Amino acid sequence: MRLTTRAALAAALAAAVTGAVLPAAAAADTRAPAPRTERVSVAADGTQADGPSDAADISADGRYAVFQSEATNLVPGDTNQRPDIYLHDLRTKKVERVSLRDSGAQYTSGAGDPSISADGRYVTYSAQVEEAGGLYSGTFLKDRRTGRTEIVSLSDDDKPVFGDYATGARISANGRYVAFVSALKDHGDGGGDGMWTGVYLRDREEGSTRRVSEIVTGHPAWIVAGLTLSADGRHVGYGIGQVRPGLGGRTYVHDARTGTSKRIDLSPTGKDLRIGVPSLSEDGGYAAFESAEPLVGGDTNGKSDIFRLDTRTGKIKKVTRRADGGQTDDHSYQARITPDGRQVAFTSSASGLTAGDPAKGPLYVRDLKSGTTRRVNVPQGGGQSEDQGFTAYASSGDARTFVFTSDATNMVPGDTNAARDVFVRRHVR
Repeated sequence: MRLTTRAALAAALAAAVTGAVLPAAAAADTRAPAPRTERVSVAADGTQADGPSDAADISADGRYAVFQSEATNLVPGDTNQRPDIYLHDLRTKKVERVSLRDSGAQYTSGAGDPSISADGRYVTYSAQVEEAGGLYSGTFLKDRRTGRTEIVSLSDDDKPVFGDYATGARISANGRYVAFVSALKDHGDGGGDGMWTGVYLRDREEGSTRRVSEIVTGHPAWIVAGLTLSADGRHVGYGIGQVRPGLGGRTYVHDARTGTSKRIDLSPTGKDLRIGVPSLSEDGGYAAFESAEPLVGGDTNGKSDIFRLDTRTGKIKKVTRRADGGQTDDHSYQARITPDGRQVAFTSSASGLTAGDPAKGPLYVRDLKSGTTRRVNVPQGGGQSEDQGFTAYASSGDARTFVFTSDATNMVPGDTNAARDVFVRRHVR
C-alpha cells in the first residue's frame, strides 16, 4: 500500500560504502522523481476517449486506476453504447474493460461506481441487467485473476437483492468484504415505516450478509446518504438523511466485529451536528469529514472545513488551514484519509492553502504530521487548472498518487476531445 524505500536505502548505503573509490558520476541518483500529470482515460495507444469519463478510484499501491466512461473507443469490441468500467494499468499502459458479465457479454444498461481492492485484483461496480422478471440493479465483483464476475449484492441466504444504484459499493483492501446499500424489505428488515434502504456488509469468505446501519422508523422518511469502508473491512461509515420533509441527518460508524454503531455527529452535550459521511483510516481509528460547524476553538470563518476525528479519544483536529496558519476563506469538501490517518485529501475553493503557490486547487492533500498542504491537480506544464469545480478523486495508500476527474483542457498537452477526463498525478510531494 506504500511505496517501498528499500531500494533507495540500499543505493544510499552502497554509495556510502564505495564512495571513496568510485567516481562521483557513478554515485546512485537518489533524488525523488518529479511530480507529473498524465491522462488516464485514454486507449492503450494514447487515443483520446470519444466520450466523458468519471467516478475514478485507484489501488492502494498506486498501480491500477479504474473509472467509468461513456467512450466507445478505449478497448476493441465496445458496442453497447452504454457507460462501462475500465481499468488502466499505470505501469504497462494496458487498458481493459472490467464491466462484462460472467459470460463475457456486455451490459445493456450500463455500469458505474467502481471500487478497487488494494492490489487491483478485485473491482466492484454497480450495473443493471435485463432478467426474465425485468430489470435488475445490483453490485457486481470482477476477479481479474480468475476472470470471473459475481453478484455481491446478496441477502444472507444468497439471493440477489436490489442494490442502490445511486450509492456505490465499497470493497475492503483484501477483497473479502463489500459494503453496499440495498432495500430493507429485500432482507426482511422492514422498510415500510419511514425508511426504505440500509447499509449491508457482505463477507465473501463466509458467504454471509448482515445489516450494519440503524433503522429510523416513523416520519419523516430517511434514506442512506452515502457510505465508506475501512481498509480492513471492520468499520463502516455512513450517513442517513431526511427526504420528506426536513433536512435532518445522522452520521455513524459501525464496528462489524462488535456489532455496535456509534453516532459521531453529536457534541459532548448531545447536540446534533451537521457533518459529512466520514472517510475512515485502515483500522477505523480516525475519521475525516466536512462540516460547517465550529468543532474546534477559534473556528469562526463560517465555512465548511475538513476535520479529523480520533474515534477512540474523541479528539478533533482541523485539517483545512491557510499556509500561514489562518482560517480558510471559502468552503472545503470531500475528505479522504490515508490508511494510517496521517494525511487527508480534500477539495476546496479557498485560496492561500499552499505555501509559495498562488494557484488554486481544487484538490489538495494535507500532511497532519508535517503541517504542510500540497496542491494535487497541477497541469503537466504547471500553473492552475482551468476547471475549479469539484472533482471525483481517489488516492493511493501513501497519498503519492492521485486519480481525479477534470473538464480542464490544460492538464496535459493535446487534450482536444471536449469531454471530462480522468487524470493521474504521480509523486505528489
